[in-house]
Amino acid sequence: MAPAKLATILLVAVVAGAFAFASTSAAQSCAEQIKYFTNCLARDEIRQQCCVVIENVSCLCQLKRAVAVPCIPHRRHGHRCPVNVVPPAVQMAELQRLPCFKGLKCLRA
Repeated sequence: MAPAKLATILLVAVVAGAFAFASTSAAQSCAEQIKYFTNCLARDEIRQQCCVVIENVSCLCQLKRAVAVPCIPHRRHGHRCPVNVVPPAVQMAELQRLPCFKGLKCLRA
């Protein structure tokens, strides 16, 4: 088996294991779910499977709102962005291609 294919299978198994662990543990906060989701998006080979990390649809809506309005530091005062903001590498166009965002209906977006 090619090393790249083996690595992909191993990563999918890790994501599935993380999902199984998350579903058996107490409900995770949206911040944790979003963190796992954005970490998963960094892996190109498993990007389409990242939706399994999010348990609550309202967390997807929260992520969508955070990506839609990015934090921009003040140019004179240099105010820092809050820590819980989604990494700037996550783009709305990228999210809209994922199965969990297709047809997503949020009350406020």
